[in-house]
Amino acid sequence: MPLFTRTHPAPAPVHASAPVPAPETWTPEGTLVSQRYRALEGATVLVYTADADRGTAYYAAACLGCTYRKDETTAHNPMPEAEAANAANGHASACRAMPRGVPARPENPEAVELVRSRLRRHRYRTGPRRVHIADFNALRVDIQRSTPWIKALLESLAQTEPGFLTATPTSDGQGTCFTVQPFGRP
Repeated sequence: MPLFTRTHPAPAPVHASAPVPAPETWTPEGTLVSQRYRALEGATVLVYTADADRGTAYYAAACLGCTYRKDETTAHNPMPEAEAANAANGHASACRAMPRGVPARPENPEAVELVRSRLRRHRYRTGPRRVHIADFNALRVDIQRSTPWIKALLESLAQTEPGFLTATPTSDGQGTCFTVQPFGRP
């Protein structure tokens, strides 16, 4: 027997009606994957975009082997595809994560909490902050929900918690602008 023999684990049984896609071909719901990179130990790093609410596509990078997510430049601006690709390639060249497969799709309460915590981080500012669908690009791999689902959740939050999130019609009347309200200042 060779000294460094690596045995391959037996694949887990999969129910015939619920095939599990391979990470190399998986596309999270609500995204368009444009590039995939292989990390050092085999994890897949995705470069993807979602439906943009400003007419411009912004991209994010996410590793399916670790918790790496990136959707902003160092100047805190949304990333164009080239920068997301550079970030993904840089991560893949240093990441030693093993492939973990496709992440499980969270139940609705967990997905709602992920969106709420993304919004909550903006409440620490001194003034209101406008919310764009591109603000959720880094979360798309984790929440695995479509743009209409996110917009419906934002509308629901604006109705039930107006001190947290407000909704106003856009100037052309074709959409809705969402704004996170800061914590009340004494």
